[in-house]
Amino acid sequence: MPAKNIASVLNNESNLRILEKLKVRPYYPRELAGEMGLSEPFIVRRLKAMEEHDIVEGRWETEGSRKVKRYYVKDVTLQLGKDGLKVTTSEVQAKQDINIFKELAGTLTRLPLILVLVCGVIFNIWYLMAIVAIIFVWNAAIDYAFYKDFRLKTPLLSMVVNMAVALLLMGIIAVSGISSVPAEIAATAMVIGLAVLVLVVVYRSRFYQLEYSELIEDMVGLMARLEEAPLYVKAFYLPTAIRWKINEYFGLI
Repeated sequence: MPAKNIASVLNNESNLRILEKLKVRPYYPRELAGEMGLSEPFIVRRLKAMEEHDIVEGRWETEGSRKVKRYYVKDVTLQLGKDGLKVTTSEVQAKQDINIFKELAGTLTRLPLILVLVCGVIFNIWYLMAIVAIIFVWNAAIDYAFYKDFRLKTPLLSMVVNMAVALLLMGIIAVSGISSVPAEIAATAMVIGLAVLVLVVVYRSRFYQLEYSELIEDMVGLMARLEEAPLYVKAFYLPTAIRWKINEYFGLI
């Protein structure tokens, strides 16, 4: 990271106030926001910027029954020499790895929905497919809201996946109710739709690997905010909150 960029971060008054707090002891964002009387999203943005510049270090720790990301201030050395300003810090913490076993186990929370989906398609039960389609649209809306808040690519692509599945199900319902549509055309449309869906899923996995730590951190923050959110907001995020609590209960996150 260029030294002038790090110097500009250290020249920010809000960042310096945060660093003064972290010098006393480590904090997690919500705790620090309450201590300083600032909004949690603002604190999160400031901490992320300083973490990217290797000024602070975030560590996932267990507090009671939940995980929080506490931030520790790092030793920063400024040196002015003939080559200009140099900034050095202690060694950067290794990026959090994805636990494949936990990720696979976490997908089991979607198993009931998948079983309903399979039964609806195999036995051509239109109302089951309609219910599943509505749930996928609901999840797509949640993904979009999450993307608007945190601007990560993974939820945006998840929204596309959820909407694609919902549209495929709606297409199956429509085709089964219209006998005049040739089977070849319906089959071709379904194959094209599935191919596009697979490509989007593969592309999403790339961003998921890159954004994994940020996704977990943002989800922790979201779940914390939901505790004090209005009832309609809690109802909106209900599918995500249920999956999160199940994964948290079984120690998968």
